[in-house]
Amino acid sequence: MPRQKRMSLLLHPFRRELFTILCEKPGTYLLELVELLDSPLGTLTWHLRILEREGLVKSLKFAGKRLYYPNMLRSKEAEMAFLTLRSPTARKVFAYVINHPGCYQEEIAETLSVHHDTVRWHVKRMEEIGLVKVVKEGRKKRHYLAELGQTLLRGSLNTMSEAFIMFLLEKLEDGCLNPEIREKTPDHVTIRIDCPDRGEDCFITINLKEWQFDFLEEESTEESGEAPPGAKVENVQTL
Repeated sequence: MPRQKRMSLLLHPFRRELFTILCEKPGTYLLELVELLDSPLGTLTWHLRILEREGLVKSLKFAGKRLYYPNMLRSKEAEMAFLTLRSPTARKVFAYVINHPGCYQEEIAETLSVHHDTVRWHVKRMEEIGLVKVVKEGRKKRHYLAELGQTLLRGSLNTMSEAFIMFLLEKLEDGCLNPEIREKTPDHVTIRIDCPDRGEDCFITINLKEWQFDFLEEESTEESGEAPPGAKVENVQTL
């Protein structure tokens, strides 16, 4: 790729904003990006193609939709976990399994007042990507956290890896832009890029807070004043 073309990879205002959004909201659908950027679909897909071609962005089709995420930021499985747990019902089911390892499907459905088929559908999706594992016990099935679920619970998916930062710096350095980490905190990372032609520096700030959401808590029972089953997980930050 010609030097000038590579130099403009993230100096282009639209592509820089697009890439920053994908870092802050990895696993975003195409039509969601259209709305967030207020951009025509054709323009957006053209710039996404450039970022994918240069290896900064990847995409995958999951649950009938195509989602985009930065290369090297997190694993493909993590992005699918994020997508799966967007549903409030899925988060309730997942939180219940966290608090009640070995629970039965009937127990989950009755406690959360969710139809058995709905619980089964969400559990199946979680099982496919490694969030939950189901163990048969006679005619019933017990539910436990799987490996990815354990990783998510530990918060390991809420931090930006050094490998990604180095990957991004190397990509930018290919265009002789002298990238450097200007600021790094638990909440955000700011990378400065030297832009001599513009007469001012370019900054890319990735807000890690955008990766997080809270599990929904069950309402307390007024009679006993105690939290019902499934409400032990409070303010658990994931993805």
